[in-house]
Parts: sequence; structure tokens; C-alpha cells
Amino acid sequence: MGKRNKLWKSISVIGLAGAAGMSLSACTEEENEGEAAVAPIETSVDAVALAGEGEGEGEVISAGEGEGEGAAATELTSDDLAYLTHLSLIKGHLYVGAELYKAGHIEHAKTHMKHPESELYADLVPALEARGTAGFAKELTAVSDAVNEEKGVEAVQTALDTLLAAIDTNAMAVSETSATPAEKLKLVVQLLRTAADEYAIAVVDGKMENAHEYQDAFGFTTIATDLVEGIESDESAVTDAKAATLAILADVKPHWPGLIPPETLKTEAGALYGAAAQIELLALGL
Repeated sequence: MGKRNKLWKSISVIGLAGAAGMSLSACTEEENEGEAAVAPIETSVDAVALAGEGEGEGEVISAGEGEGEGAAATELTSDDLAYLTHLSLIKGHLYVGAELYKAGHIEHAKTHMKHPESELYADLVPALEARGTAGFAKELTAVSDAVNEEKGVEAVQTALDTLLAAIDTNAMAVSETSATPAEKLKLVVQLLRTAADEYAIAVVDGKMENAHEYQDAFGFTTIATDLVEGIESDESAVTDAKAATLAILADVKPHWPGLIPPETLKTEAGALYGAAAQIELLALGL
């Protein structure tokens, strides 16, 4: 699938600083323009957002189709960054699905909570086995069942907490060097680039075309922010990079005025690509 290939072009080892600089200069003007134009927009009725999902159901109804399925099993097995990105994308879907459920948007939530047999998890299985981890199929099923059977917020949250703990355990199956602040920022870059790809599908010429992708992008960016907030270090270079990254992520928050998107948006994917380029430079500086 073309979208699958496009999205996973971004899941790769960080490029040269010169390339990042070019990307940054190309996106900075677009980022500023998009953010300056954004204005508070009230959430539209569900019918508008569901229309976007209707379009996505033919392409992206499986949780995260495109965000990871294109990565070969060998890549997920041998490349820690690709592996951690894949796990983080799953977390992004789970986060936005849970938030939608809590807000009463049950049908929206169901599109983000898929059975572990779906491609996003299935493609991960060979890497989990190769890395000697137990996986989290049972926990993922429990969350999916809690949402799809509408068992209630408490049941969904309990199942989600158990699942997130299992994902974190599986995320430990990487080298020590993959846990450094620089590597964590590289992971943030991958999540933002994927979010930008999704947002470009969601918002076309200022119009909301796909609610599911809009929500995916929100989930991925939220997980990226959580990753940065979790960075701990006494080194001034790291603390400075962390603060700068959080500021960059705060600047793109207006891209999501609500869980259910409005009919129109003045924000664009370019600002997200620009944010990723800026954070890439910060990662390269550590």
C-alpha cells in the first residue's frame, strides 16, 4: 500500500545534520504561518468527524495501518529505534482510543482499539520472539474487548494500565545505548514525522478529510511529549535540549483543538515536519 510505504520512510536512523538543517529551513516559514493563523475552533458534531472516519475505514480502519506495518520483521528485530517507534505508535493509538472512550465517543474509540491479530501487532510478533520478550497479545485483547463491549471507563482504564505496563516491559528488550537522551529524542522525531504524515492525510486544503488520522496524529504527539517529559539527566546540555523540545511540542498543540476535529482547520502538517526537524537537530547536538 502506498500510504504504508510513505509512512515508514520516516522510521529510519536519523539523517545527516545537513539534511536536518535543510528540512528545518524549509519548514520554519510554513510552521510560523500555520500557527499564527490558528484560532480557537469549537469541536464540530460527530457526524463531520465520522465522515472522515468513513473515508479512512477503507484504508486505515486497522489500528494504525501504515504506521509500522511497512517495517520488515528483520528491521524491527535488529533496529532498536524502529522497534521502539512501533511500540510507541501502538501506545499512541491506545491513548487516543481511551481518551475518546472516556469522553463518550465510543464509536470513535473502537476504531483505535483493535484486536492483536491486526497488522500493527502481528508485524511485531517476530521481533518480540527474536528479542525474547513475552509480548502483550492477551493484554491488548483485554483492552479491545473492554472498549468494544462497552464495559465502562473503569474497566477500560484498568485493562489499559495493565497493557501499558506490559508494553513498557517489552520496550526494555533493547541495548542500553537506545535509552540515552539523544536516542529518546530521535524516537520523538520518528513519532512526530509519522504524526505529520497522518495530519497531512487528515487536513487537506484546510478541510477535515479524515478524523481517524487526525486523532492518530494527536495520540502520537502526546506519546512523544510523554517521552520527553520522562528524560532525566543532570547534564546541562540534556536539560536544555529537553526544555527546548517541550517548547517545540507545545507550539504544535493548536493542531488539535479537540478530540473530535472541526470541519476546517488552518493548521497544517508542515509545522509538524518543522518541529521534527528542530528536535532532530537537538538530538544530534547531544
